[in-house]
Amino acid sequence: MKTIEKNLFELIDEKLSGELSTEELEDFDLDLQNDPDLNAEFELHKEIDEAIQESEVIELRKKLDLVHDLTQNKKQPGLLRTILRHKLSRIAAASFVVLLIFTSLSLYFLRPDSNISNDSLFKIYYQPDAAMLIRGTNSQNATLIQAFQRYEKMDYPAALKLFSQVLDTDRENIPVQFYSGISYIELGQYQDALLPFQFIMDHKQNLYIERAEWYAALCYLKLNDDDNALNLFRNISHSNSFHKDKAHEILKSIQD
Repeated sequence: MKTIEKNLFELIDEKLSGELSTEELEDFDLDLQNDPDLNAEFELHKEIDEAIQESEVIELRKKLDLVHDLTQNKKQPGLLRTILRHKLSRIAAASFVVLLIFTSLSLYFLRPDSNISNDSLFKIYYQPDAAMLIRGTNSQNATLIQAFQRYEKMDYPAALKLFSQVLDTDRENIPVQFYSGISYIELGQYQDALLPFQFIMDHKQNLYIERAEWYAALCYLKLNDDDNALNLFRNISHSNSFHKDKAHEILKSIQD
């Protein structure tokens, strides 16, 4: 490899941020062309960076959730953990003051006497699930592709219409039920969002049940249905769900 001897992760970061010198850039581009493994690692860095950049306005906590979702189905968990540690250390360094302020505000708003509203809690913890294109039957695929294109463009009415077309012939399509629920939330139709999430929870053994419980709990929170919200957040906090810590934080705020 001809690449100048720098830490590889730093080199990739400088390539992505346009900080390499002309000589370094030429050498690195040549290495990318000649080394498939290096190119694959570079693309992984690039994908994670894009996910972080696309969420510039989201709290640091939600940025990490987005990266977690992005990497769920990858086949290189060891490499991903190493890359993520590196990326997150850079985020922490660049965002130290912001993080300090955010932490201070969080401690203020979540203390027992702050009386934080359900609506405020929803705004703090809600983040729409990143879309992953789901394949269906041959007759459904064209509709699903269009649906997820609309979803990614945040055209939720159009996405819902297309999701409904799929569900008309395949009601037990759990992923489509799930993204229908998220679309309803984005449109402010929280009661309607509960229907697909409940459908998923009733079906028990599926890959979307933990996320359905989380979003259903947030819907109940937004609707000021504290009893149902508390029940779901308790279940989540006592499980191995990725959202268990956040559910515990919300429970403390509601119950104190």
